[in-house]
Amino acid sequence: MSDRPEVTAGDGAIARWRPTPWFLQAALVGGVCLVLAVVLRRPDLLVLAAPFVVITAWSLATRPTGVPRIRTGVRTSWLREAESSAWDIEVADAEGAEQVITVLEEVPYVRTDPELGVSIGLLAGGRMRGSITWAPQRWGRRTVGNGTVTLISPWSAFRFGPVARSGTITHTAPQEEHFSLVAAAPHPLGLVGLNRSRRPGEGAEFADIRPFQRGDRLRRVHWPVSARTGQIHVRTSYADQDTEVLLLVDAHLDVGVSGGHQGQQSSLDLGVRSAAALAAHLLARGERVGLQVIGMHQPLRVPPAMGARQQRRIIDSLAEVHPSTGIAGSRRTRTPVRTGAGALVLILSPLITQDAAEQAVRLTQRGVTAVVVDCLPPDVEIDPAREPERLTAWRIRRLERELEIARLQERGVPVVPWKGPGSLDLVLRQIARRPPRTAAR
Repeated sequence: MSDRPEVTAGDGAIARWRPTPWFLQAALVGGVCLVLAVVLRRPDLLVLAAPFVVITAWSLATRPTGVPRIRTGVRTSWLREAESSAWDIEVADAEGAEQVITVLEEVPYVRTDPELGVSIGLLAGGRMRGSITWAPQRWGRRTVGNGTVTLISPWSAFRFGPVARSGTITHTAPQEEHFSLVAAAPHPLGLVGLNRSRRPGEGAEFADIRPFQRGDRLRRVHWPVSARTGQIHVRTSYADQDTEVLLLVDAHLDVGVSGGHQGQQSSLDLGVRSAAALAAHLLARGERVGLQVIGMHQPLRVPPAMGARQQRRIIDSLAEVHPSTGIAGSRRTRTPVRTGAGALVLILSPLITQDAAEQAVRLTQRGVTAVVVDCLPPDVEIDPAREPERLTAWRIRRLERELEIARLQERGVPVVPWKGPGSLDLVLRQIARRPPRTAAR
């Protein structure tokens, strides 16, 4: 079991056995019937009081006196969406107890089995081990395991607790959707990678056959051509280079309603899950990928790097993303976007606030290739019966948003909706045909 603190008398719990209301009722009914049977000389009342008196006397004779040891904890605190873990409970030194009732606090986007997070277990020899299965349905950081544990003696006469148990902070990573990108990243400038460079160099893709020059390696000699021409010729190839890709996630607002895993997606759901899919695919191709989140009060940035460890860093950081609680579009100090020369910046935003569009224009003026991935769900609507004023405001904002997208495209910033695999192929091919950008002076 994972680290589980034990209950003590200083935990703020009822650290002793106390009679239950049912025990007090049974004792009261038995005592009253017994007194009335003697005073009124009613044998029938004595017969009626007998079961209550026996149960009360038996419960007092077998009343538990010890302090049980209760240990609880979460097995795994790092999961992906829809994966399941368990909240375990272990009770020991509970001689005289019969049942253990555990109740977990309800947590948004977390399913439990049994439902409602309520479990009843039986003790054997004063010991019991049990668990409640829980499965997060949405990425994010949340506390799981807050709840109470109550021990009950036979006949529900005495109880120990409820004992409050503190939960564990868990991290739920976004599920990586299937994503494929056929087009190569435009204008690679790194030293190694899978993208073909515009210039010859060390690589795997054939470029040409030319006469031998000083400095050429012997393993590149092409013997058939050399034998036919009588002059040594060598094979040349295109250099393999990588691209620095920065995933810029807009967390100013979360538009729409999230239905959890395999449910309706909000704008932040699309942004976070598409960022996870892009990171996994690009890192597998050998690119250097970084992450930066705008709109949060605390800056969140993962510097560009390669490998499986970088993917874990990005996924862990995406689990920390949450929408800003400030006023949308406020003119507070914005975190600057830092990228290297020749980087490709993928801006994942619903384009509701103007911050993402301004960042795209600013990056383009610096000579950086920027692509805006539209993460606004196509089915986002506002119920006109409930909020007619907001419906009008929403329609106006949608019209303004279309004008802003048109202005971005006029400035050479592509805006493409997120549609899963193949969403960026066409736009990356078009960008690759352009000459590399230079910073505006």
